[in-house]
Amino acid sequence: MPIRWSRIHVELGLGPSALTYDMVRRAVEAGIAEAEDLDWKQALVPPTVEKKWWEFAKDVAAMANTRGGLIVFGVREDAERAAGLVGVANGDDERQRLRSYALRWVRPVISELVIESLDDEENGDPGLIVVFVPPSPDAPHVVGEKNEMGVPYRSGPHTEWMFEAALERAYRDRFARQADDRAALRALTDGLVPELLNLADSVWLAVATRPTTSPPPQASRPDREHAAGTMRTALELASAVLGARTERFQVLSGDDSGFLSHPRTGLRRWTFRSHRLAVNPRARVDWAMVELHHDGSTALAVNLATFLYGVQIIEEKRLRDVLPVPIVKVDGLLAEAVAVASTHVRRLGGTGTILARAVLLTTPEKPLVAVDRVIPGNISPVGVVTEMWPVRVPLAVEAAFDADGDIPALHAAVRQLAEDIHQQFGSSEAALPPHRDGG
Repeated sequence: MPIRWSRIHVELGLGPSALTYDMVRRAVEAGIAEAEDLDWKQALVPPTVEKKWWEFAKDVAAMANTRGGLIVFGVREDAERAAGLVGVANGDDERQRLRSYALRWVRPVISELVIESLDDEENGDPGLIVVFVPPSPDAPHVVGEKNEMGVPYRSGPHTEWMFEAALERAYRDRFARQADDRAALRALTDGLVPELLNLADSVWLAVATRPTTSPPPQASRPDREHAAGTMRTALELASAVLGARTERFQVLSGDDSGFLSHPRTGLRRWTFRSHRLAVNPRARVDWAMVELHHDGSTALAVNLATFLYGVQIIEEKRLRDVLPVPIVKVDGLLAEAVAVASTHVRRLGGTGTILARAVLLTTPEKPLVAVDRVIPGNISPVGVVTEMWPVRVPLAVEAAFDADGDIPALHAAVRQLAEDIHQQFGSSEAALPPHRDGG
């Protein structure tokens, strides 16, 4: 089970970790009370009792509309406190039935809803079903259908219905969150610019990401080894996302400078950068910079000219007043950026949606032209991608993906970002091939 954070962790004094059957047992033995983000349920109702399943959808929507939480099936409660483990059937059919009713009755759909089984493998005690409800950036969520619809929320351990004033405020909050998220992504990218070398004569690809909900509070800030481990794990994930012919796309993971092993601490972040010794106080980052922020955000930038040093470009005379963009490396960096973001949030114990923003950074004096630079060290000439046209003002592109997304889901997010950049050069096809099962 992936690392998650819940009220059970808080009450037991545990850090971010996968929820286990033993944790629930300990919570029950301690008589932990229901709360705004914790709901004990004794039993699953029969499939024919549709109204009761509608109540489940209401509970899910209420938690998503508040701050998320955990619903546990198989725990008897007394006076809103856990009183005993009774267990429930927790096979695929039962979990799918819960999911189908949430999908049927909750709008907008809560895509990050997670429904899992917990079993006592040592003693064989009755199993449980746990439902992780994320705090949703799409709140408020409506529950019901036809003429029976409402917007629920959690008030302590109880589910209530929003009145008009609260509903208006909830929609205002949604729009404000969206604006704040975009502003935060722009700020992450803008924060890199003063550190980057020679924007006038090169093109940098910058990618910023931000979780829509903050990871849980940590007992201590991530240390150096945690940050370096995040990068190692992320680049392994990126290789899986890239699939076949990975070396064609590698950017950070193809580097041999060792800078990924030596992060430096900063203001609520860890930073990886080339020229890290900073002997010259005026020195700027020459080819790569990565920031892992303690709130789960990331920001990175890579100088794309790095992959064209010493390379003969076909029709070079015609390209004297333009800046070449190795378009294959753009796709590879996007994959690595998405993998870094997903890994960073999960290793901090976070979950839910991650927003990403990618942009080509340069000065506006020279147009950008796509070239097909493939493998570092290959001395073969590099050709201009002739079916594409120059880009004079590159636009930022955005995507969203789930921190717990599988390989196909992460690949889809990468491909969306890549295609949006390629389209600015006049092509709808990314260099990154479509995902295929098995690589």
